[in-house]
Amino acid sequence: MKYDNYTLYGIHNRTERQLLSGYKSLISISCLVGDTLILIGSLRYNAIKLHKILVIFIQYIAVADLMLTVFNILPGAVSLATDDWILGDLLCYLGFFLNVSSATLVSQLMSALALSKMLIVKYPLRAIGFSGKAAHLAACGMWVYSFIFPLAAIAKDEGGVYFSYMVYNCDYSGSKDIWTPAGRAIYSIAVGLSMLTSTVITLVSSVMLIVMAKRVADRGLQWQGVLTVLLTVTIHTLITLPLAIFYMIQHYILQHSADLIYLYRYAWYIAILGVVANFFIFTLTLPSFRDFLQSRMNMISVPLMRCCTANKDERSVMEGSEEDCCELTYLRRCTLATQTRWNSRKNSLIS
Repeated sequence: MKYDNYTLYGIHNRTERQLLSGYKSLISISCLVGDTLILIGSLRYNAIKLHKILVIFIQYIAVADLMLTVFNILPGAVSLATDDWILGDLLCYLGFFLNVSSATLVSQLMSALALSKMLIVKYPLRAIGFSGKAAHLAACGMWVYSFIFPLAAIAKDEGGVYFSYMVYNCDYSGSKDIWTPAGRAIYSIAVGLSMLTSTVITLVSSVMLIVMAKRVADRGLQWQGVLTVLLTVTIHTLITLPLAIFYMIQHYILQHSADLIYLYRYAWYIAILGVVANFFIFTLTLPSFRDFLQSRMNMISVPLMRCCTANKDERSVMEGSEEDCCELTYLRRCTLATQTRWNSRKNSLIS
């Protein structure tokens, strides 16, 4: 079904468009900051203290979310602000391509996350030997697989990519002259089975993980890892479920009900919350990640506090306060000592 008719599907209320554009912009900024911190913290500072294969899957999810944000969500915010697509054909194709591939990839990575954690809890001794290289290969294989569906659609009908006023982003609707009913049905079934398989694996693995965790709870199980994985896959499933349902039934009911058109649009806007959910889940459930964030905040706040203190002391000196003057002298001595140590270290490295 094609949603390129502005009169039928466009958002005519300017205030509503501005609110949705601001919402998408906020989601984009939050994702860019949050997922970047996830990648920096896990790659450089070991801030996510989970099994290495879980961390690898989390990193790939963060990369997929960042790509979806840059090439799909952020351009969507621009489209809502301008009430049209002004970013060119290339970005339109990239937006559709990464929307489909990222959704497929994240769905598969979520199932891999739940399945891996269940196996780690069930076979703790064998889990020690689980290879990070194998996890990388599995994630790369999922990434290649996620490219199949959008590439097949574009290769079949390049002109099928269009700007949809339903979600104010680029979507796909194959031409009836190019797509035969049988071909369209096969493609839809393949996409549906792929998503359904990932969802079933995620749900079954999550239920088994809960059962296994209860059985081995008396052996000193670290519940934070189990809680992190369960929250991650559960929230992802819940926020994408309405969109998945409407996607499957759109050909049958959306053209007959304006109310369901609005529900479909806002189901999509709810689904994009998935790109920021992981950052808040890790902050809530992982003390190591919270410590990393606290350390980053301290690195920013301490220089600001020192700057404010220095400005205050300067004002105190102008007012003639002897006590504050002593504080300023002490601060200058500390700064001078730090600069001296840094200069001596730099000179030793040069020499």
